[in-house]
Amino acid sequence: MFKFLVTVVVLLAAIGAVWYSGYLTKWVPSIPSPDSLFSSKTPTTATTTQQTPTEQQPAAVNDLPTSQTDASDTALAKDSAALDVQMEALTTDSANAQGSLSDKPVTQEY
Repeated sequence: MFKFLVTVVVLLAAIGAVWYSGYLTKWVPSIPSPDSLFSSKTPTTATTTQQTPTEQQPAAVNDLPTSQTDASDTALAKDSAALDVQMEALTTDSANAQGSLSDKPVTQEY
C-alpha cells in the first residue's frame, strides 16, 4: 500500500511539474476571454488567396496485352489469361513470404 501511495504522489508531482513548466499548454487549446471576443480595436480585413489550377492526374497505366477500348471476346480472353498469370505470381510471392516467417534460425560457426 505504501508503494502505491508513493507512486501516486510521484506521478502527481511529475504532472504538476510538467503543467507548471508550460509543456501541456501546447496541447490544450486556449479559450479566449469574452472581452476579447467583443472588442475589436483593430479592424480586420478579409484576404483572398488566388488558387492555382490543380494538375491533372495521369491516366492509369494499362499493362494488359490489349488496348483499353478493345472489348472483343479474344481481347477479354487475353486479358483474363494475363490476369491469371499475375495472380499466380502474387500467390507464389505470398506463399514465399509466409514461409519465410516460419524459418528456423541457422546456427553460425565462429
